[in-house]
Amino acid sequence: MIEEQPQTTSPEPNERIAAALAHASVIVPTIGFVVPVVIWVTQKEKSAYVAFQAVQAAAYQLLMVMIWFLGMGCYMCSIIGFIPLQAGLDYAMNSSMEILFVFPFLVFGAVILLSLAWVIYGLAAAVMALQGKDFRYLILGDRIEHFLASK
Repeated sequence: MIEEQPQTTSPEPNERIAAALAHASVIVPTIGFVVPVVIWVTQKEKSAYVAFQAVQAAAYQLLMVMIWFLGMGCYMCSIIGFIPLQAGLDYAMNSSMEILFVFPFLVFGAVILLSLAWVIYGLAAAVMALQGKDFRYLILGDRIEHFLASK
């Protein structure tokens, strides 16, 4: 006897748009995570696909905000720490160490590049959700699925 597997249907167009919107709100840093939360609250009873994508997007974007603040903290520490160090080295070595002034800008550049990559990954998630694919962020997606399944 052959058992029939439940047929998975692709999400409806309005579900795909809502899921894509949840992911695409990554382009509005710091407050963009509000959009997926609102989508999740309004759609969690209607569509499991939209609910999962929205929770995932909210967690991803909240993580982005935390990493941004951490990165900016590192940038500020590099400025505050290297200016006195530069003055001390100039006095002690009687030479100029201008290379130390570049370090804070390298930290800031790294934060900006990481943020840009983060946004591009979120937009890729939006495109895949718009196509109706079951997108999962690396590491985060499976953890969220396990968390939601345990509830």
